[in-house]
Amino acid sequence: METENDVATDIRALVADLLPVLAPHAMLDADSGRLVLPVGDAHADISLDAITAACAALPQQAWPGRVEAWLAAKAAQVTAALAERDRLGPLEERLRVQVTPRLPEAERQQLMCTPYEDLLDIVIMLDGRGRLTRERADQLVIHDPGSHALANTLRDELPSFTVTDDDHQVRSISKPGSPYVTSALPALERFLPGPCPYGVLVALPRFSEVLLSPVRPGEVDGAARALLERARVGFCTADDPCDDRLFWWANESLYAVDFGRFTGRVKVPGPLRALLSRPRRPAGEHA
Repeated sequence: METENDVATDIRALVADLLPVLAPHAMLDADSGRLVLPVGDAHADISLDAITAACAALPQQAWPGRVEAWLAAKAAQVTAALAERDRLGPLEERLRVQVTPRLPEAERQQLMCTPYEDLLDIVIMLDGRGRLTRERADQLVIHDPGSHALANTLRDELPSFTVTDDDHQVRSISKPGSPYVTSALPALERFLPGPCPYGVLVALPRFSEVLLSPVRPGEVDGAARALLERARVGFCTADDPCDDRLFWWANESLYAVDFGRFTGRVKVPGPLRALLSRPRRPAGEHA
């Protein structure tokens, strides 16, 4: 009876025999035992684990046919990926990031995304094509999509946002029609309206707009209620609604803002209580 290592060795030999016929431009990496298929300027590294496991459950005489079908399917996927990359252009340059409310776990497992704090997710987008799934990234052979998406967003998107301040000390960061304005959140310091020693209240009513209101001791409750009301109205009337909650950003961390059920006052997050009780320095005085 063949061992697991014997099966893996036999399958690798079958793949090597069939490559010149079914995928002449591919190669089998001797060190990793992975199939390497060129896709334009990139390459796809394909594990043999799945086909090895499938063959292990079959009679040995069925292995050649099963391996041949698997290899033909992989070669066809690469051909399709090449055609789509040619049609769409340089895919890595079209990657962006979007901050979104925390997604259901099943959806998160399908998408290229990562948590942002405990409240939100950062999702990778293929500009003009929507959110990028893990399967799609594999099919198109997009390597390290997170790094490309972040760099592109910082370089191409953030400088294009419009920043305006109103008479109610609320700063709006916006770009009509853009699904990427919420990506300002991880780089929020560059958008602050001057020094904000107590942080800022943050709202994300739509993907094309972020609202900021500097926190001032003694004015938190009124400012929070006003910003939350504005955010909820924006959320309900938006074509691209994002989140109807209110957040408090301080010390490079983000917290959800809740109100007391009976008092209606802001429930200051525990880590921020000491910050809020810190006395304000007179104007012109520095630490």
